Amino acid sequence: MREMEDKMANQDDTHDASGSRNNVEKEIKRGLTVMKSIIHARDKGEKFEVHWSAEDQLIEPNGSMLASYIGSLVRQHIPITCDNWRSPELKVGKEKIWSEIQRSFHIDESRQKYCIQLAGKRLRGFRSFLSNKFLKDEEGKFVEAEWPMKYAEIISAEEWDNFFAKRRNEKFHEVSDKNRKRASKPTYPYKKGHTGYARLQQRILAEEKSDATSLLEHVLWKAARVGKDGAVVEAVQNVYDECETLSQTLPSTEVQDCRSVLSRVLNVPEHSGRVRGKGFGVTPSSFYKKPKTKNPTNKEVMETLAELRAQVLELQKENARYREERCGFEAKDTSDRASINCQPKFPEGITPCQLYLSSPTYRIVGKGKVHNTSGELLHHNPLPVGYMKVSVDLVLDTDALLPLPDVVSETMLMRDAVGSFVGWPSDLIFPDAETPTRPTHKTGKGISRRIESVASQKEVPGRKLKKAGKDIPTTSGTKSQIMMRLEKMVEESDIMHVAIRSVDFDEGVFGIAHSEIIAKEDMQQLFEHEELGIAVIHTYIWYMYDTLMRGTELCNRFNFIAASRINTTFITKNPTSVKNELVDRFMAAGDNTTPSLYFLPFNSGNGAHWVLVAMDLSRLMVYYLNSLSGDWSKYPSMKKTVDAAILKFRSKKNYRNRKDITWVRVQCPQQNNSVDCGFFVLRFMRDIIALNRIDIPKMYFDEYKSYSRAHLDEMKDELCQFIIDQRII
Repeated sequence: MREMEDKMANQDDTHDASGSRNNVEKEIKRGLTVMKSIIHARDKGEKFEVHWSAEDQLIEPNGSMLASYIGSLVRQHIPITCDNWRSPELKVGKEKIWSEIQRSFHIDESRQKYCIQLAGKRLRGFRSFLSNKFLKDEEGKFVEAEWPMKYAEIISAEEWDNFFAKRRNEKFHEVSDKNRKRASKPTYPYKKGHTGYARLQQRILAEEKSDATSLLEHVLWKAARVGKDGAVVEAVQNVYDECETLSQTLPSTEVQDCRSVLSRVLNVPEHSGRVRGKGFGVTPSSFYKKPKTKNPTNKEVMETLAELRAQVLELQKENARYREERCGFEAKDTSDRASINCQPKFPEGITPCQLYLSSPTYRIVGKGKVHNTSGELLHHNPLPVGYMKVSVDLVLDTDALLPLPDVVSETMLMRDAVGSFVGWPSDLIFPDAETPTRPTHKTGKGISRRIESVASQKEVPGRKLKKAGKDIPTTSGTKSQIMMRLEKMVEESDIMHVAIRSVDFDEGVFGIAHSEIIAKEDMQQLFEHEELGIAVIHTYIWYMYDTLMRGTELCNRFNFIAASRINTTFITKNPTSVKNELVDRFMAAGDNTTPSLYFLPFNSGNGAHWVLVAMDLSRLMVYYLNSLSGDWSKYPSMKKTVDAAILKFRSKKNYRNRKDITWVRVQCPQQNNSVDCGFFVLRFMRDIIALNRIDIPKMYFDEYKSYSRAHLDEMKDELCQFIIDQRII
């Protein structure tokens, strides 16, 4: 093995065909190059550092060394008869190449894709070199060729015969002739040899002593076409001048549309997987920070339509079943609650409301009043179908674009609409005040349970505080010192006067950057022990990550999924988008080859009930924890979306699905009132993390039939202290 390694090739991938076929062996004056520096360093336990450009391309020092080493490795481990670089049969060879690279170079796992792609490029170059040198004559015509003994150690006689036979194929000849004619007389020839765009850019920036990290595409493109004499041909200069002019006239948004200024001036398409003028390894998605869109095929469109039809039918059946059950229940109930819940979404007249937008993300953008009166006009014009007239009192997102801009008055953004009337989609308007006192209803085993409002503030907004002067109402129970301290801080802050706090979460909490809006309604949920909304749920998750997990192995064993991104409302509106959100979260946490749990606090959407879904991707296990009776069959769309996301993730990672996904209903503590489901879900996660156990037996919580108020108060005190420490109020 060592003898073979000492003879690994460092031959350039492309050479010009010259000389007669008979003298070809003499023309190759340079034999198999020995890369002794790499081998000797490895024997001493030393590794070379690798450096990367701002566009994540190999640069010096050691960039060309690694590129040459990859070329020698691919010739050793991949047969020249390989025509499909994506073939599963090459998996072992690719893994060996990556393993050898890691033995000699300090290189991060994230660079594996780049190195393997470079290996594929080197293999194609080597095959072209063999064809030009051994299979073609001076005129480029194919001739009879013998096995080149110089490469006998890396190319067997059988491989050579197969390679030769493929090159004699008529179809291959047609492609070869076409490519040779296309490359024979380039309009703008590249003149920097094997330097490459990345190292050329590095050299230019070093010579200019520039603080910049990269050059514009057309600037680098021009530099690559300057000869040794420093002269620039007229055609290249003309292209450069046009690029300069166009870049100054185009809006910045158009420049960043995945078609560069250079491509526009050359009037050529921008091929997928590369950026013109930037070289190997730079893709549109990485360079422009947004992927190029691809039109779906007819088959994909029909499959999507069929999937949507099935989902719509399922939702219609689920909705009809829910309405039937609810109407039957309400017919038997003669209490005031029945009449309250049968009221329309907005009664006739003027009602306080919260205003939401669904694009680019589903979020609250302001508060105001909805004017629900017959014959209502907006600026003397009828409202469009599906819209209602609202007055804007408070803006939470000043730069949000109005769903129905008024061009005449130039009212386009939320900040322009304060104190005026605008049209708003009725399905994005929600009541801002809680329904008046609601009677309780007995269900099951004596559990006193009210008809719950949706707890998710990002899904259906939470309640507005009762206006009783300046003070927040309190319960009759005894409060801890820390809670009373926080309550006093809230009372003395501007948050009591409709102010809010926008809090940025650590990226490690949900795998992506996340922010949360904290308002006085969220504080009331803590102080009054009411149904929890998303803001409190997320903030306590942040507390658990920061206090229990940060800097420990627990960060590799437990992960959180934002409830604001995965809930019933979003699944109903766009299940594919929700599935992709889950897959992205899974991908952000690494390879998931070791057991770990993903916690998803899930809100039902009708009844404001919270449940916990814990996913083990390595074992294809999903644990379901519900503080009320029933299992996941109540939420079929949720289960379907979770299953689809897990399977898609495993497919993207090339993991085999050896078995079906198993769902387990864990026998967990049960709530005994109408408001504790959110608290219980948080306590479930807290206890699982504290026990540091990935598998959750059905009797995991056997010691608790229910959580006492003391258990929940402990959590509230933890959160109150955390809010104070983080200076949120």
